[in-house]
Amino acid sequence: MRWYKILLFSILGGLLLGTAWYPHGFPFLIFFGFIPFVFVSDKLLEKGSKVAFWKGFICSYPGFVAWNALTTYWVSYVSVPGGLFAVFVNALLMALVFALWHACRKRISQEWVHPIMFAAFWISFEFLHLNWEMTWPWLNVGNVFAVCPQMVQWYSVTGALGGTLWVIVVNFLLYYLIKAVVAKNRKKIWSLAVSSFLLLFVPMLISGIQYKSCLNHIDTSTPVSVVVVQPNTDNFEEEFVMTNMQHAQRVDSLIAPLLTDGTNLVLCPEDVFPHTVSLQSMVANKFPPAPSSYGCFLWMDSLMKVYPRLNFLLGVSTYEILDHPTNTSTKIGINAYGQHYNTAMCFNKDGYNGHYHKCRLVPGSEAFPYKHVFGFLADLMVELGGFNGTLGKDTAQKVFTIDVEGKPIKVGTAICYESIYGDLVRKFVKNGAQLLTVITNDSWWGDSPGHFQHYEMSRLRAVENRRYVVRSANGGNSAVISPTGDALITTDYNTRTAWLSLVYAQNQVTFYSKHGDYIAYMAVVLMAMSLLLAVVEGVVRRIRNHS
Repeated sequence: MRWYKILLFSILGGLLLGTAWYPHGFPFLIFFGFIPFVFVSDKLLEKGSKVAFWKGFICSYPGFVAWNALTTYWVSYVSVPGGLFAVFVNALLMALVFALWHACRKRISQEWVHPIMFAAFWISFEFLHLNWEMTWPWLNVGNVFAVCPQMVQWYSVTGALGGTLWVIVVNFLLYYLIKAVVAKNRKKIWSLAVSSFLLLFVPMLISGIQYKSCLNHIDTSTPVSVVVVQPNTDNFEEEFVMTNMQHAQRVDSLIAPLLTDGTNLVLCPEDVFPHTVSLQSMVANKFPPAPSSYGCFLWMDSLMKVYPRLNFLLGVSTYEILDHPTNTSTKIGINAYGQHYNTAMCFNKDGYNGHYHKCRLVPGSEAFPYKHVFGFLADLMVELGGFNGTLGKDTAQKVFTIDVEGKPIKVGTAICYESIYGDLVRKFVKNGAQLLTVITNDSWWGDSPGHFQHYEMSRLRAVENRRYVVRSANGGNSAVISPTGDALITTDYNTRTAWLSLVYAQNQVTFYSKHGDYIAYMAVVLMAMSLLLAVVEGVVRRIRNHS
């Protein structure tokens, strides 16, 4: 087969993977998306190239660029260089994974090992993307089912990486089925057809059973009355032009008609008060004489005197003064260092009730990846919200405790980007969270697929942990999501609104909440074994050729 045809098959694979992704709305195509890439590998092996790794890289790269471009082009709405980086560099990493698999595949003769090896390599790559400083797990394959969580209720056992494994295995079975049909091998056709059918539809059947079971076992004994706020503040024209007090007045106008003596929680989005405030002042309940920045907290105090059962949970930009430097602090005076955070804070009638600093920072806008290595590129950092540097992080997923009719209810809050990290969110539950919230500001991307994709991923977090998820987004989509991943309420984008919802504290802890991404650890072990096997077979082959 000629090279241009091989490249066309690679691009076909990228188009299938890209159109499977939401908001295109054809997730079933994901079960065919990797088939063209496996076909590319086969054709390259037929050509007998001596540089298998680089041929695998070159021939797969266009397809992965197509996938990334179709799904994450909207990153360029904030920064064109950042958008190009997200598309072309992430595609490069994917192509390197494929190339490594293809090179190992050439050395390992046992065909049954190849799909296991691919799954191990790809899941290990996704695990890396969940944990290193250049983290970008947006296109982790298991996320594709966020628009149809009814299909993957077993994520409560496996997490989203279980979906990645499912997709890869089905792709290989269907590919082998196609090859058997072309070769007219009836015995293989029947066995592969049955295997493909069972592996494709049995997990869906199990998911349907789990879905009904979960609906029948949702604990409704502890209702929590929540007002969700979507202020729809323009990030470019209003956010930093308005004072914190003016933002508070906007929130007040939205929630005033909804508050009652029985309201337990007001949930506001990330950076609802964007002008940086002192963390020490918040903790001590002592506000400096700067009403433009701190008057909003006095407003909350006065409101909670009228509604003493009320709790506020919101996002705010904070800083603290340190007497020692850290890896992310900046020197502001003699023996004085400033540390900035993206913070979720909780307040009740007694004032400050805890804080949590965002742990998973957005590369480029909140953190400079591997600054000790790439510090010379600091000027290229994307600047969002007037801050250019690296934020401080918390050390654990802290939960807030709010009083609901005399019962202490624990609430976990994922800040923006954190909601796409299953292993991080499940740690809130492991630390006692009975209710999950997400506060975010997705308006930087405009009315693009970005805010919709981000919202959908919260549905997977609900399934994984069997918790209600309440989502407050500055411009949308805000939502209330049930433990089955069903969106009970969803707002439109670019709408200023607030509403009152009743959700329920849950106490069960799922297998995934307890054990996290155990599939990834298994994949890493299998990847290491595959690499070792490839090296051994390569050495044995060379010895035989020279004997």
